[in-house]
Amino acid sequence: MGAWRHFPIFMITVPLLGAVLLPFLGYVRERWVPYAALLPLGTSTLLGILLIGRIPSDGYLSYHMGGWEPPFGIEIRLDYVGLFLMLVVCGITFLALVYSRHYIEKEVSGGRRTAYYVLYLLMSGAMLGFVATGDIFNLFVFMEILALSSYALVAITGNRNAVRAAFKYILMGAPSSIMVLLAIGFLYSVTGTLNMADLAGRIAESGYTEVLIVSYILLVVGFGVKAALFPLHMWLPDAHSIAPSPISALLSGLLVEVCAFALVRITFSIFTLRASDLVMGTADAVGVAAAAAVLYGGIMAILQKDLKMMIAYSTVSHIGYIFLGLTAFTAEGLTGAMYHMLDHGLAKACLFLCAGNFIYLKGYRRIEDLKGAWSQMPWTCFAFALASLSVIGIPPTAGFISKWYLILGNVEGGKWLYAAVLLAGSILAAVYCLRVLYYMFFQAGKEGAWEEYWHDAPPAMLAPVWALSLATLFFGVFSSLLIPSLLKAATYLL
Repeated sequence: MGAWRHFPIFMITVPLLGAVLLPFLGYVRERWVPYAALLPLGTSTLLGILLIGRIPSDGYLSYHMGGWEPPFGIEIRLDYVGLFLMLVVCGITFLALVYSRHYIEKEVSGGRRTAYYVLYLLMSGAMLGFVATGDIFNLFVFMEILALSSYALVAITGNRNAVRAAFKYILMGAPSSIMVLLAIGFLYSVTGTLNMADLAGRIAESGYTEVLIVSYILLVVGFGVKAALFPLHMWLPDAHSIAPSPISALLSGLLVEVCAFALVRITFSIFTLRASDLVMGTADAVGVAAAAAVLYGGIMAILQKDLKMMIAYSTVSHIGYIFLGLTAFTAEGLTGAMYHMLDHGLAKACLFLCAGNFIYLKGYRRIEDLKGAWSQMPWTCFAFALASLSVIGIPPTAGFISKWYLILGNVEGGKWLYAAVLLAGSILAAVYCLRVLYYMFFQAGKEGAWEEYWHDAPPAMLAPVWALSLATLFFGVFSSLLIPSLLKAATYLL
């Protein structure tokens, strides 16, 4: 066995181990903590890159913890899509962590800064474990680590609005966790196993009983809350807009997407399309909710005056895009959904970090306050503009590629109405994004609004922003690097 076969488990455990060790470093030298936190995420990113080409194109890499064979032992099961998403998680969490140092020094009081980096690494490691685990109970464990760390990070500044947003997040998140746990209990009571691959085989043998139907519905609703699928999204706008901007970038760009990915695995790997009445019936309801999300999120984003709130409602809309791709049940639709996870992660993280630059330098959150911003903060404004083009879906950005496949997948599946909804969503995105760009580039700022600032954000904050915005362009121009593999993976899942 080559050493590289251990890389998937190291990718998960290194950030979690870093979270355990950081408090000791914080006690000795707190100012070293922001730099030390980069090491675990950098290592995970490197290991993920080294795994490229190691996954069989039509299969998966299975790692057995302690040498115990599944279904008795814990399995890490990494296929091409899982590795793709782990690399997205590693890349974005690393860039947002680089961004964090200046921002957190200003926004978070000294006593809480080490806690911020500890929670950040916990959340990052949990996301990686969430994507790669082959065991449904460990999926729940990683989901809880992810949820608890994100609740705390939303409230990390300690101000009243942050605590209120975190409490609202908990009120929605806790019942959804109970639903997922109940569903897992029902699955175990019927099948006697928790390994996902073994579950699929035993469910196919036993048939789809009423208990299994209830467990599937509970899983869809439970993960639907975590993924902020309309109308279960109520926690999202406040939590994403109030959290520190690097955390907003992770919550909006990654957390909701890995939860959507969990539903993909549960639907296609455990229940499978052979349960057509069960899966298709639920998918119809999810499709209606997703279409409503696209339109509702877009309209609400247009109505917002607060920049971060506008970006948060845009996320509600774009989660609808992803679910419309999943419910198309075509290779093109699934490919569009997976590519949109990449595009949305990059573009939305970039927009939130740009918003963080405005807050960091000027304390501006209102969209009207950004009039004339480009004259003093050109690097931030042009990065925001590039990411906005991807959110709208204008070529040659990655957003154009993902929306093309989403629409094509729905047309191939005979869902013309949903294809029209996707087009309407892009028009709504153009309205709310171009309004901000109009204020930034074509409106004069109020007297005294910008004059005292002659510089943009610090390089350590601009570099991640530009890396993300250029990535939306790169994956638009060079989409052929990923699309054939994603199409093959989608065909394999179906």
